[in-house]
Amino acid sequence: MSISKTIAAFLCAAAFCFAANDSTAKAQAPAQASTQAPAISQEEMLIFKTLLQTPLFKDNFVQSCTVQSMEWLGVNQADKTCKCAYDRLVRDGKFINQIMSSINGDNIDFEKWGFEFIEPCIPQNYPAETDNAFVKECLKAGDVDKATCECVLKSIKKDYTVRDLMKTAFEDQKKLEVDLMLKAAQCLSK
Repeated sequence: MSISKTIAAFLCAAAFCFAANDSTAKAQAPAQASTQAPAISQEEMLIFKTLLQTPLFKDNFVQSCTVQSMEWLGVNQADKTCKCAYDRLVRDGKFINQIMSSINGDNIDFEKWGFEFIEPCIPQNYPAETDNAFVKECLKAGDVDKATCECVLKSIKKDYTVRDLMKTAFEDQKKLEVDLMLKAAQCLSK
């Protein structure tokens, strides 16, 4: 989940920076009476895409994404996933159009779109770090022991792939919470 949030944060920052520079130039032009934001030109899209492809943006994106993801994915898998996400960002024309649409004022749900975008980069199998992070988070609840948390994790791994688990967390968090509570109850009853 934090990978998707990282993507959204970087994209929004880049988009708003680009929009701010662009709006300064447009403010010098005569004001239009329209309440609709001006359309983004092909030149502006090319400039934005070029900015995304700079080594500085890539390095900052991958480093920030990796730091936020390594607890759940481990350093190597987080780095691999974040590099994959960056590569998809700069190659995906749909991404550029959605960023530009957000500059134009369209409502874009980066959280949901971010997951669809990052999903192919998520590992197929649960890294050991995911297991450890899950148990650690589970224990924070304070009312369950380590054995119960490990039992819940085993049940989750039986019912969800990593991608399915993340997709459910993004698309239907209530469903996932109920499923986790049921799994915890089953583990406690053993």
